[in-house]
Amino acid sequence: MRLSLLLLAVCVARCVHSLGTLDDIIGIPGKLVDHAGGLLHGLLGGNAGDRNVCNRNVYQDYSKAVTSFHHKLYTSVAARSNDHFVFSPYTVWLSLSALAEGADPSVQRQIFASLYLPEENCIRKKFYEIAANVEQSGRDVIFDRRRILLLDEDLRVNPAWGQTVKALGLLKAGFASIKNNPRQTVQRARKFIGTQANIPLSGNSVILDALEYQGLWTTAFPEADIQRQPFYNEHGLIVGNVDMMHIRKRVRLMQAPFLGARVVELPVGVDGRYTMLIAVGTGNNVLRNAMAMFMGSILEIFSLLQMSLVPLDVAVPRFSISSEFDIRAALEDFGVKSFWRDPLATKYISEPSALPGNFIQRVLVSVDSQGVEPPPQRRYVNNIIGRGQDFIANKPFLFALFDTATKTCIYAGAYSKPNPSG
Repeated sequence: MRLSLLLLAVCVARCVHSLGTLDDIIGIPGKLVDHAGGLLHGLLGGNAGDRNVCNRNVYQDYSKAVTSFHHKLYTSVAARSNDHFVFSPYTVWLSLSALAEGADPSVQRQIFASLYLPEENCIRKKFYEIAANVEQSGRDVIFDRRRILLLDEDLRVNPAWGQTVKALGLLKAGFASIKNNPRQTVQRARKFIGTQANIPLSGNSVILDALEYQGLWTTAFPEADIQRQPFYNEHGLIVGNVDMMHIRKRVRLMQAPFLGARVVELPVGVDGRYTMLIAVGTGNNVLRNAMAMFMGSILEIFSLLQMSLVPLDVAVPRFSISSEFDIRAALEDFGVKSFWRDPLATKYISEPSALPGNFIQRVLVSVDSQGVEPPPQRRYVNNIIGRGQDFIANKPFLFALFDTATKTCIYAGAYSKPNPSG
């Protein structure tokens, strides 16, 4: 209970801090374009001519679409990483979807296809409504998310675009002196996402995205069973020590030969409203080989998970991991390039066209032992590790947090270096 109240207090404080920062950055309504024009083809005007299309259930289509995009982005980010990283594909898709709604019709269809967005306005709106409700902070899980399209003060935002994407929860826009006072803009941007790293300002705008995550497992790991234990690399050599959390209970897991890994599902939050998947390589398999397939196989993995017949020993490190990326480079790797270079791609966002020079994302994830429900009766026996089907994450592993209902990936990464972040 005390931890729950503490998390709630942190959530409230973070929200106040975030709003204060946002108010510092956002410009005045006078920046809006006076004549938006009626040519905002992409801004959700409905498809009255085909009611059957608009009335159908789109949850399965949404899950497939975001999973396909997340797979490509995860593969690209992982290829650029050192096997120890975390990022949030969910809000990359949301932010780019917002930009896509301001594209000129001559290029918009191609942009929609690159984001796996349907062409029907009403179906896209349903996608956005689903996505906007994925991150729901509470006493059990906190998503401290701050996200903005920061535009140079000389640009004028199209009010139709700005109002639409803000109402749908896709993206907010703000202003700063990117050209006239870049030093001050960098300082404000650093404060906004919580970093001291350099933030490049190479265009007339920049997308900033930050997430700090804390959450309670659905079932707590027993504090008494947390042990300082070795963490190994994939060659079996000790590379550091971790506080290993142990729990003995029935879990859903699977052997995934196509990944060369075993995967366990650990529920998060009240009634398991979120789900953590953790994958550990089997035998001599190198986990990097699984990265290219992991996110693309998520829907299949969820369908193949099975409940263990008996309680198993599950051991996962207590860890904190933080990463900061310019996501633009990873997006360009699989063909998402027009937003940065082509004025037609953002024609109806602003005048002149917003051309973001960078997409900076910072993610901090903290994983601890506390849970919504108390741990099961203690049955852990010291030094009994790796027996039979037990799941022991004491070497490099992949991890990802999903919204259980929609299978939307909120963050994903890999853990292989215990010393830098514990």
